[in-house]
Amino acid sequence: MDAQIKPRQAVDAAAEALASSAHGLLARSHHSLRVARISYVLDLNEKGLSVDAQQLLDYQQEDGGWSDVEETLWCIKALKTFGGIFNGNISNAVKWIGSVQDSSGGWGLTKRDIPRIPTTSLTLMLLPELASKLAFSWLENEWTRDLRAEIKLTYKGGFTLMAFGRNSIQPQNPDLINQTIYYLSNEQNDDGGFGPWKNHPIGSDPWSTGITLVGLTSYPGLVDKKVIERAVEWLCKNQLPSGYWKYHFIDEGSAYAYWGLTEALKFLGEI
Repeated sequence: MDAQIKPRQAVDAAAEALASSAHGLLARSHHSLRVARISYVLDLNEKGLSVDAQQLLDYQQEDGGWSDVEETLWCIKALKTFGGIFNGNISNAVKWIGSVQDSSGGWGLTKRDIPRIPTTSLTLMLLPELASKLAFSWLENEWTRDLRAEIKLTYKGGFTLMAFGRNSIQPQNPDLINQTIYYLSNEQNDDGGFGPWKNHPIGSDPWSTGITLVGLTSYPGLVDKKVIERAVEWLCKNQLPSGYWKYHFIDEGSAYAYWGLTEALKFLGEI
């Protein structure tokens, strides 16, 4: 890895940027997931973030959920950091997510939405208590179909890997994980980052790179170390002076980039 690149400094700068912006996000956007997501990813690296739980609870709806499944997932994870104080709110939220699961086994953002790989994978990873054979079967079948398509999306592969890998679940197809890792490794752009697919018009982006890193590092015994190192270099080289990464939702892209970078450095033994 290039001696000029200092991954630990990139992690610290991103953590400071995300933490400093989190408290104003609710006031500006009224979007709880953006604060809750930051709270979760910072906690993964033990950076910590003092979240005003009442600000999150103010947006919880009577049915137990927030605006959609993704926001509810992140708010549950943020509330769990308070050590059981909000178990009633959390229980209601988990029940709501269970109630909007599609009969096929997957989750969309709402009951009316079609099931989606990112939403289903996040649900299975963040709330393993809702994991079931039906849900993993849906995810496996859906990703298998996508993997065979002419145009595939790297982040869907990353989300799928994180769901199976971080739950230690083996797909019915024993080759699926290796096939997915091979696919993602070959989708890495020449600059080391990842986009929606290789040589996508937007190029490499922090969101796709972060998700792909979280997915690949879910299988540390199978992934090529060089793939991870090159992606880390891309994240370090493309970090803004502010500590963020350039993305249309800057806190979302930076949170996923930070998450991926953290998991990558754990994989490389640097944190």
